[in-house]
Amino acid sequence: MKSTDEQMLVGYQITKILGGLALLQSSVSIEELFDALPQEHLMWDHFAANYERSVNKERLSKLANYFQKSIVKDDPFDIPHVSLAIYGCSREELHGNGFITLQYEKNRAAVVDGFLVISALSNLLDRTDPFTGKVLGKSVLSEMQKAVLASLDVRINIYYGRSKKISEESLSKLFFDINSIDTKVYSQHIATHIQESPLNLGARKLAKELELDALGGVSELNKITKSDSYVVTHSTLTSIILTSIAGKGARIDKQLPTHLSDKTLITVQVIDEALKTVIPLMKGWVSCLENKFQQNSNGFHRSMQIWQAIGVVAYNLTQNTKITESELFTAGQVLGQMDYSKSASHWSRCKAFKKDASGTYWINATGGGRTMRDKVTDYFMVILGDKSSS
Repeated sequence: MKSTDEQMLVGYQITKILGGLALLQSSVSIEELFDALPQEHLMWDHFAANYERSVNKERLSKLANYFQKSIVKDDPFDIPHVSLAIYGCSREELHGNGFITLQYEKNRAAVVDGFLVISALSNLLDRTDPFTGKVLGKSVLSEMQKAVLASLDVRINIYYGRSKKISEESLSKLFFDINSIDTKVYSQHIATHIQESPLNLGARKLAKELELDALGGVSELNKITKSDSYVVTHSTLTSIILTSIAGKGARIDKQLPTHLSDKTLITVQVIDEALKTVIPLMKGWVSCLENKFQQNSNGFHRSMQIWQAIGVVAYNLTQNTKITESELFTAGQVLGQMDYSKSASHWSRCKAFKKDASGTYWINATGGGRTMRDKVTDYFMVILGDKSSS
């Protein structure tokens, strides 16, 4: 793509879209993208008053942090995309197999999607934001990292009229539709997994202290199957730490909690204090199950609700009494020495389970995962009580 007013872009043409429009899909470097942006932004007045509000600032910050970390760590990342619509004249030259060269004047084009992307990239490259006209502080990237970023590709979509210019009405509708319909899937797991929370940091510390990689590792997904080598999920470790602080009433909703029920801020220090209880207890538990993780992929030791119950046990053990690291390790061993096979007769004492149709194996008898966790916790506390009184 040239940096003059006359732009020329080669890409794949899509014509089977509505409203008499065609679409060119291509890619340009980030540096070339800035050269290709129009000087005036036709849609700016539609969002100028709200662009620097907290919700957009937060989204802008997340984008910039995402791009920054990807550059620093050389991580694969979702390639940014920007969409423009040409409301002036354009010319196309067909090459076959759907590929064309499109020529148009950049100042007769309007950005319709990718505003925050452009602003985030501007910030990281120490460029003036083309929409606000501001430079927001000094980029955290080195000159070499900025050069790498500027050389990366972005996906670019160019909407244009095939037989006539795009009308003002069509241009406006395209802009509003793109920026009002949220097409990203929502998931609590996604939202909490990427959240920069002390709980997520604590989960990674816990995994390291327990040397879980040597046992099979921690899954970043939300489920473990029998064929997986993983022994636990990251989400489960996060839940263990949360319940060890706040008990079984702790809940994770759309985001990981930032405060406890008594308004205490969940900080790294709060998490580190909780780990002083969780680590020795779970070390004792895991030390007795190391071989089981490798030999038996179908026992209850592979149940995430069982793992989470250990977190509630940690909370219960630290209430109303002082307990030493050694005592916590021993308590973990007591629970770890239990028979976790699904046919073990002792599960008859636990209200979380009932026999399956064949009368051979124990299965979940509760209405959900949290209820099962709580019933197992109650049973574990009975086991520890029996041991301490014997």
